[in-house]
Amino acid sequence: PADGKMNKIKWLLTWPLIFLLFTTIPNCSKPRWENWFMLTFILSTLWIALFSYFMVWMVTVIGYTLGIPDVIMGITFLAAGTSVPDCMASLIVARQGLGDMAVSNTVGSNVFDILVGLGVPWGLQTIAIDYGSTVCIHGKSLF
Repeated sequence: PADGKMNKIKWLLTWPLIFLLFTTIPNCSKPRWENWFMLTFILSTLWIALFSYFMVWMVTVIGYTLGIPDVIMGITFLAAGTSVPDCMASLIVARQGLGDMAVSNTVGSNVFDILVGLGVPWGLQTIAIDYGSTVCIHGKSLF
């Protein structure tokens, strides 16, 4: 009974957003819209960009209200945004009895985030954009 009530509340809260996306993005899996896949892709990307903008804006407002610097709020939400899907994937494979794969995913995703997420932009800066330069991190909250 409680689960049914929670599902109804969730549906009620998400309905306006689902309706907005349903009316603005053509469903290219239906035969009528199958040739509109590029428009579906572009509109989906624009919606993701808009949602990302509002999320960053709200995180900034919340951080400012609570007196938390932007850098700390950004790193915290970036870490949560990249770690939660990895955690869910690890839980799923662990429940299937693949514990070694879950541990490998947990360690590998963080190593990948550090080496690629930081290494590629910094590598581009020091090799392609300004050869031989160094990358300086300017932030009051980071040492």
